[in-house]
Amino acid sequence: MTPSAEFSNVAEELEWRGALFDATPGAAHALATEKVTCYNGFDPSASSLHVGNLVPIMGLVRLQRHGHTPIALVGGGTGMIGDPSFRAEERQLMSIEQIDENVEAIRLQLEPFLDFQAKSNPARMVNNADWLRKTNLLEFLRDIGKHFTVNTMMGRESVKGRFSRDSGISFTEFSYQLLQAYDFLTLYERHNCAFQAGGSDQWGNILGGVDLIRRIHGAGPDGRPRAHGIAYPLITSSSGEKFGKSTGGAPTLDPKQTSPYRLYQYFLNVADADAVPYVKLFTLLNQVQIGGLDAAVK
Repeated sequence: MTPSAEFSNVAEELEWRGALFDATPGAAHALATEKVTCYNGFDPSASSLHVGNLVPIMGLVRLQRHGHTPIALVGGGTGMIGDPSFRAEERQLMSIEQIDENVEAIRLQLEPFLDFQAKSNPARMVNNADWLRKTNLLEFLRDIGKHFTVNTMMGRESVKGRFSRDSGISFTEFSYQLLQAYDFLTLYERHNCAFQAGGSDQWGNILGGVDLIRRIHGAGPDGRPRAHGIAYPLITSSSGEKFGKSTGGAPTLDPKQTSPYRLYQYFLNVADADAVPYVKLFTLLNQVQIGGLDAAVK
């Protein structure tokens, strides 16, 4: 059974699977009536992705199965800065060599999930180091920075908490949201990428990119937005625990760090109440198959 046989569009499927936290106005309509290009960023702050990253990865998988074009962006450029979103303290800066090693490891982990040879909508993988490390500071401040107000940037939920702490937030991390918005603009101009997806913790940064594209390129045809964003929810267990967090740390997607048996045990040990929601999120099983599982669990 193909996705189109079950759902009229990918937004409908994401909603049914509990994988849609928010979307910009018009996003669902665009996903239902157009074939779009959508990207999701992946942070190379570690040498492996973890199970929590399966949410955005499966989002890209579902987009491609519905005929859209997915782009996986690995942050070799933004990784030099560090994402401050909802972090209590400043990240330790990593060496360029370590970042590049992590980027390559993550690239290899993402490859099996997406079809890079598809005839009509092949997936792409990009590294924002290819443009961010070449960016001229003065030109960036003049051409990009002028479209952002400090008031708006300070109002982002992802960084608000840092202002009340003694450590505060450095200009380096504070500028991260500009770089993420610039990524969106770059992909829009180079690859006609009009959608950005990400976790709910990235929602403010996603909106910053949508607004930057509007400010530079104006409204789209018939006054409709040129760019859109969709956000995935923060996945929690029935007990309120953040998905992927457990004793011993979050299981990774690297079999050298997390054995297949340990990953199997992790999912085997989830509470019964979480089993069906997780199957919806992390598998390609259809409504009929999942309905049977739901009945069995109950």
